Amino acid sequence: MSAEILDGAEAYGLDSIGLIAGMAGSGTAFDEARAGAEAVDLRWPADAIANVAICGMGGSAIAADIVAGTWRERLRRPVSVLRDYYVPGWLGEDTLVILSSYSGETEETLTAAMQALERNALCVAITSGGKLGSFYRNEGIPVIDLPPGLQPRAAILRLLVPLVVVLSRFGIIPEASGELDDARAVIDRSMAANNPAVPYGDNLAKQVAGLLLNSVPIFWGAEATAAVAQRWKGQVNENAKAPAYWGVLPELDHNEICGFEGMGAFGPLSRLVLLRDPRHHRQVERRFDFTRDLVAEHVGGVVELAAEGDTALGRVMDLVMLGDYASLYLGLLRGVDPGPVEMIGKLKGRLADTGYGRAQGPS
Repeated sequence: MSAEILDGAEAYGLDSIGLIAGMAGSGTAFDEARAGAEAVDLRWPADAIANVAICGMGGSAIAADIVAGTWRERLRRPVSVLRDYYVPGWLGEDTLVILSSYSGETEETLTAAMQALERNALCVAITSGGKLGSFYRNEGIPVIDLPPGLQPRAAILRLLVPLVVVLSRFGIIPEASGELDDARAVIDRSMAANNPAVPYGDNLAKQVAGLLLNSVPIFWGAEATAAVAQRWKGQVNENAKAPAYWGVLPELDHNEICGFEGMGAFGPLSRLVLLRDPRHHRQVERRFDFTRDLVAEHVGGVVELAAEGDTALGRVMDLVMLGDYASLYLGLLRGVDPGPVEMIGKLKGRLADTGYGRAQGPS
């Protein structure tokens, strides 16, 4: 299929729930999420918090990874992202536990919430409803309310911005209003540059989708863009219904690069995408260049994308928005509806049929 089809209205008929049209509401989502988080009563003093655990899965967890990665060298307390039923032994009364579940029904997060309450942790919930928004609100947990009816992956800004606000209010990260303002400006620029009305020749997101068509992308990030690489991978999986992989520098230089020698028939089908930040450590910059040169002959092509923005959060949001647009356009080019995630629904149905129970595990 020719990538230029993205300039025609007929392509967008595949998008049954309007995910691409919904991208036009990114600015409003950002503003509402920021206002909602700033208005919630957070009752504990900052000095009561020794560490932070953010519990979530999928879009909720990747939002947390992005925030933790963006402020990684500026964190004033340890911050961990937990994707599991169990919480670690160090979680206790001086832990700020942010329970993030868009639906409010994510069973891993609800299980973690029960354990956090048992340990008298300092809990805050971010959700559109469900058990997390009802039962735990009645347990005295402050709840940052999100609007219902969205796909969790399309709620990334509504999940991410409250994390920034809460961590800033508690002094876990430095005061963040300037970075939030920059990120908001970047979002406006991305919507203006990458929306469907912008033709293929001027639209970077459409061009990236064209480059990824009929390939298996491998996304690489580092430092602040590490979690962005994971976001791109997940968005291609869900929106384009296609396989994708991700890795992080410098770690992948100690293992993953060896595997490229054995790419064989898979090599021409792969496409390496480097997600770069102008503020990367200079050794990381060199690693991007040298590693790219070493593996380029083993893949079907290399795409390099550099983040733009005045702050770390702004640059991260630039790549997040680009990846979201590109993955949606890739879905249309593949002739699939970006909206439904049938495999996830089937899995949840099987889990529901078997019932919920505590399996054998740590004692």
